[in-house]
Amino acid sequence: MKDDCLRFELTLEEILLDYQKVFSKDAAVAVKLQKKADFLYVQITLEGEEYDPLQETASLVLIKTVHKWDSAPSYEYQNAKKEIGRNVLTYKFKVRGSLRENLIFTWKYTRQSKGYLALAVALQLISVVFMIIAPILSAKIIVQLTDIAVYQMLWTALSLFAVNIASAAIMAGCNWAYNVVYNKTLTLLEAEISENVLQIENKAVEENGTGLFIQRLTVDTSNLATAFNTLADNISQICQYVGILAAMFIVSPLVFIAVAILLSAQIFMELRRQKVSRDNGRIYRNYAEKYTGIVGEMVRGGKDIKLVNAQQQFENDLKERITNANDSRMKWDADNRKYRLVIASVRESGALIFVALLGGLLFNGRLNVATALILFNYYTSLGMPAITLLGTILDFVTQFNLSSERLRDIMDDRFFPKESFGEVHKENLNGEIEFKNVWFSYNVGKLKTSTRWVLSDLSFKISPGETVALVGRSGSGKTTIMNLISRLYDPFSGTITIDGIDTKDLDRDSLRGSMSVVTQSPYIFQMSIRENLRIVKPDMTEEEMKKAATLACIDEEIEAKPEGYDTVVGEGGISLSGGQRQRLAIARALLRDARILLLDEATSALDNVTQDRIRESLDRIKGQCTVIIIAHRLSTIVNADRILYLQDGRIIAEGKHSELIAGCAEYRELYEKEEKQS
Repeated sequence: MKDDCLRFELTLEEILLDYQKVFSKDAAVAVKLQKKADFLYVQITLEGEEYDPLQETASLVLIKTVHKWDSAPSYEYQNAKKEIGRNVLTYKFKVRGSLRENLIFTWKYTRQSKGYLALAVALQLISVVFMIIAPILSAKIIVQLTDIAVYQMLWTALSLFAVNIASAAIMAGCNWAYNVVYNKTLTLLEAEISENVLQIENKAVEENGTGLFIQRLTVDTSNLATAFNTLADNISQICQYVGILAAMFIVSPLVFIAVAILLSAQIFMELRRQKVSRDNGRIYRNYAEKYTGIVGEMVRGGKDIKLVNAQQQFENDLKERITNANDSRMKWDADNRKYRLVIASVRESGALIFVALLGGLLFNGRLNVATALILFNYYTSLGMPAITLLGTILDFVTQFNLSSERLRDIMDDRFFPKESFGEVHKENLNGEIEFKNVWFSYNVGKLKTSTRWVLSDLSFKISPGETVALVGRSGSGKTTIMNLISRLYDPFSGTITIDGIDTKDLDRDSLRGSMSVVTQSPYIFQMSIRENLRIVKPDMTEEEMKKAATLACIDEEIEAKPEGYDTVVGEGGISLSGGQRQRLAIARALLRDARILLLDEATSALDNVTQDRIRESLDRIKGQCTVIIIAHRLSTIVNADRILYLQDGRIIAEGKHSELIAGCAEYRELYEKEEKQS
């Protein structure tokens, strides 16, 4: 995998540089590679005194590279009573999945429909028998017409009619069974992939963009859902062609050998085409994901694109991505056309040779007319369709492996790390929050970016029911603290506890169920106001809903709408103003009645009067829950029990508003500037 390759290069370079400093430039390093089952082991050995570069290192590059890396090297010092021991580092890499593994993965979703799949295969195999019989009956009709055997010809035609009708009916039933398998498989697959996407860590979603997930949820799931249908269909057709070849061998071994040679030449060319197609397909998919991503951004951010007059820039970027995607697809198609033209030339040359062979055998009296017609019908049914089937199978395998690889990546924590929660369940948390020596950086794990610590050895404690404000300039770490409390991210080191329990040990319901979070730009779903509120409390009463709306100072505006609480808002709440979205999000948060309330610039879009009313509402619940507030308008947090002033990820001052005015020059400067502006 590319990520493993890059990490391996970086860690190996840092480790060798470290060994060079500790030992000498002449120190010899031995490298051993070994593949066992689905794993590749790389062993680095250096003789000398014991030295573990993973424990002793001060290299930030090495720290960030091995962080949360499943293939990170393990260290062992081997000294079997020898004068000189050996420092051994061992990497263990997982080799990407094979076709067999991908089929096993897909079977998990198809096996629940195995009865329908078996029925479809059985019906298709029956139809194969009819397809082998049909050319024989067709040849008989031609011979009987030539001999003017009208009565026998009519009976043969009636038999052919019955065979074709039966074959069509059987194939209709077969297609119905295949559709059932497809729908059931797709439903299970999409449900599980969607569930995995929702579990992916926030960092991974932000790094990859939504286009990647949309593409895989729509295109790749469909490709996998058809896997066993296509496989069964192809196997049935292969059985048909094997039956035809067997019949040709019985009728004329010489013709069979000639056909086998002609088909082998076409198969060789088709295999070459498939290899090129696989590589081109991978490139096209990558470009298509980037195109889908920017389309999603364009649709969601259309309003802002217009307001900042960035249409031209977006159009240029969009055109570039469309061009890249289409150019890669055109190259894919061009290469396919080139190979298919060669294959068609070989095929038509083969057909000419086959007809010449039949003519020669007829001329020499080694075949009669009826047998020659049967063989010609068989070759017509076999030649082009068989090679087309081979191409279809190879294209299917290519697409299937690509789609399977991309969907398995979503489920693989190495590519898209999932949120993990503990097993400790607490029904009623008090809301005591404590940070102990917390270090955090958004760039740890990003191999091609520099690392800056957003939080540096941060420690503080918030008592249950306390209202605490986080203040500081942009980039000081305020929002990061909120993200860590709610476990959108985890600290690099140090611990965060709620009621003395490490947040990593709490289960999801205990952690996320104990808190309500309102961000500066809350997401409002494309549903009614009532349904947006019901998301956090499905059993809410009318009274509870209206009370929350009143506390958030949005009740009058909702009730003034023709449909009131049943008013459907647009995608992202586009039909609401910024202030209305914030207040609806506050109502949603208050409705949950959680023990911890996190407000990250939750009133930034409100006017001063409405903001004061919100503050009064929050004052009424003061002491009932722990409240953490981030606000650039310091006038909104002057009544907080405590204010923490952050700078470069550290707390440089804390206390009440009056205490910070007196004792913290940075806080006083911010407050005085705000007073002058107001």
